[in-house]
Amino acid sequence: MLKSKLISSIVVVLLSCCTIFPMGCRKTYGTVTEQTKTNELFSKVTISQTNGDVQYMPTITASPSEKVEIPLLSGDIYTVCANYELYITDDYKKDNTDIFAPTPITISWESAETPLYFVFDLSTNADMSNSESYVTFDNSITFEYLFMGYDYYYQIQAKFEDRIVKSRVFEFSTSYLPRTIYVDDNVSNTRDWGGYLCGNGTMRVKQGIVYRGGALETITAKGKDVMLNKLGIKTDLDVRGDGSATSNRSPLGVNVNYIETKGPYYLGTVGIDFGKGTLSDERQAYKDALITEIKAFANPDNFPIYVHCSLGRDRTGTLCFLINALLGVSETDLYRDYEISMMSATGTKDGQTAKYMVGTAFKGLYNYIKRYSYKDLAGNAEKYLLDLGITQEEIDAIKANMLEEVE
Repeated sequence: MLKSKLISSIVVVLLSCCTIFPMGCRKTYGTVTEQTKTNELFSKVTISQTNGDVQYMPTITASPSEKVEIPLLSGDIYTVCANYELYITDDYKKDNTDIFAPTPITISWESAETPLYFVFDLSTNADMSNSESYVTFDNSITFEYLFMGYDYYYQIQAKFEDRIVKSRVFEFSTSYLPRTIYVDDNVSNTRDWGGYLCGNGTMRVKQGIVYRGGALETITAKGKDVMLNKLGIKTDLDVRGDGSATSNRSPLGVNVNYIETKGPYYLGTVGIDFGKGTLSDERQAYKDALITEIKAFANPDNFPIYVHCSLGRDRTGTLCFLINALLGVSETDLYRDYEISMMSATGTKDGQTAKYMVGTAFKGLYNYIKRYSYKDLAGNAEKYLLDLGITQEEIDAIKANMLEEVE
């Protein structure tokens, strides 16, 4: 009878635990899978029996016993991101598929005796405050989509009929590599906009509040579940404006705020270099569209936001660059974040090479802002946005919404 009740509660927990560490309008989440997806054993904990209601076991051993750094990527995308240099993606075969899906993290443990069940606690705080708990009969648990560049802490509780035995707190960190996202096979080039360190490294672009990628028209029911229930998307910022949208509402449903623009991209007749003179109607429309896009990040009610065009590379890449440059993201991270679109199905759909897209289109955009004024890149991006018509109050709101201190 007891086991039957426990199984029911575990089913509920596993179905409801699609997120961990909700922080304001974002969700730092890790999907809990019922089966281990990787063969790597990141942590092995032995839980021993003792007397008493609650016991903390200083003699519990773990392998590895010290803090380890775990990459959230593997294969070619790991190699590209960990060893990034300009045009590196041209060295990799493209087979019209996304090849940067995230790698799950599996944590396993052992118990000297078989308890009724385990409770796995995960936190971003060393004192285990604000932790999320997961109930399981298994000796392992798998998480997907943890944040990049974060320290995580975990503890296992073994629940017996007459006592609770706790392990010591263990720690691991995730590598400082782009946080890619798998939605479904029909939505390409998807990743977190944030995670990057800014300025002198004391600030970071928040994760879990803005995602970027390709079009959503063919998203599956499973993909919608990821977008709505795991990423928590509230706003669909569609910057195509080319008639690709099939209606004036988001494919994610009527409850998602839908903002549609025809965004500029790169430089030239469709670019962001508007100058100070009188613009043609078409150029003014591009300018107005960019203003609308930028202002969307100043409204805290819009987050989390999914930003996309058709490919998730050009209009989306331009907007992402402007915002992240404003926030103080480094040159290397800006270039890398843009170029990994060339590891996706839609990012290479038109057959363009990284040498052209990065070396000509994106580099021209980067240099335009870099040389816009006499300040650093972040200062020049801010000056550009002010000249565009964004107010200082709105710029400050964007920074407040999207930046966090690095603890």
